[in-house]
Amino acid sequence: MELNLMTFNLRVNTPVDGGNAWPYRIRHAAAAIKKTAPLVVGTQEGTNAMLLDLDRELPAYSRLGEGRSGSTNEEDRLHDECCAIYYRHDALAPVASGQFWLSETPYVPGSKSWDSSLPRICTWACFEVKASGRRFYAFNTHFDHLGQRAREESARLVLERIRRCWEEEGIPAVLTGDFNAFPDNPAIIALKKRLADAFDILQEEVGRTFHAYEGGTEGQPIDYLFATESAEFTRTIVHRERWEGVYPSDHYPVEAHVRLL
Repeated sequence: MELNLMTFNLRVNTPVDGGNAWPYRIRHAAAAIKKTAPLVVGTQEGTNAMLLDLDRELPAYSRLGEGRSGSTNEEDRLHDECCAIYYRHDALAPVASGQFWLSETPYVPGSKSWDSSLPRICTWACFEVKASGRRFYAFNTHFDHLGQRAREESARLVLERIRRCWEEEGIPAVLTGDFNAFPDNPAIIALKKRLADAFDILQEEVGRTFHAYEGGTEGQPIDYLFATESAEFTRTIVHRERWEGVYPSDHYPVEAHVRLL
């Protein structure tokens, strides 16, 4: 079973970005996705309001995932950041889905632990490939940008959920996200000990994936794609294109093709 995936931090909508604010990037973010038509896209930082904009631009996709605050107030929900999972509904059917918080109480909405600055979440879904009946899990997350212990504990929590899918159910899994950590960070090292890393097949330096609308390659990645260790990544691309002179986000979308055994 071969899948093409994408991880894409959309950059939250804020007026301080001026001409790079979300209203000016909606079409370009959608174009970056439609260009390669991945089966699954894990997005980060998109609020429900932003994702509704993106939904209209991506009719071939459906979306899973809720906000990180756990609020039930409709106005609050609109501005709540999600770790959404977009999937091509012509090819995939969700069998089950949900989310958990990256905390010591992962099923308490809005919870945070350790030194995390904000509530952080991981959205998951089990998909069935319509053409073959094969199943796989997709996990999508966004680790804390300040708390190092939170990043390490979050890695342990996500790894345990993935372990259950693979070892107990025999179903492979993929993981996308903004991990706010360079490759030498203990959180990334822990993930790489148990999972295949899409960047490992590249012959050249990966370069940075967060670029603050400046472009360029100098630096290191913080956005990654992983898969259960039996998987084989066959292609990985960091998409650095501008669209009509505008970057679709302050992060580059990263695409990978993976063969799941």
